[in-house]
Amino acid sequence: MDGNTPELNLAMGLYRTTNALVRQLDRRLLRAHDVTFIQALTLVAIGSFDRPQPNLVATFLSQQSQTVTGVLDRLERAGHVHRFRDMDDRRAVRLELTASGKRLAAGAQETLTRQVSLLLAGVQAPLVAAVTRDIETVEASINASSDD
Repeated sequence: MDGNTPELNLAMGLYRTTNALVRQLDRRLLRAHDVTFIQALTLVAIGSFDRPQPNLVATFLSQQSQTVTGVLDRLERAGHVHRFRDMDDRRAVRLELTASGKRLAAGAQETLTRQVSLLLAGVQAPLVAAVTRDIETVEASINASSDD
């Protein structure tokens, strides 16, 4: 792109690529499980922790709390997530997957694994590993310079 710095081109490329990947995964997850990509990731994240608080899930997913709250509202209405008060700290809310949430999380994770492999089939394994390392470096740089 003319006139852009390499860094801006990188940011724009990451944005476009991420959006394209999320759109594809949304479509495939909706068709297979009737959940969006962020809903599937939220279920997997909750299942990865022992009764996490919503802010831990938001941090883990690099999402704003209000975004995760909206996702949790939908998942709770669908019967996949249960919110409850922490008995040690009555101000705190904890999350757990219901039986249907556990089944859905497992199925969605399997679908995600398969679909990401299909979407990246044209990318050789050494490049996937290199890009993954590079993205981790970019994320660390962003986190190190974060002003919040």
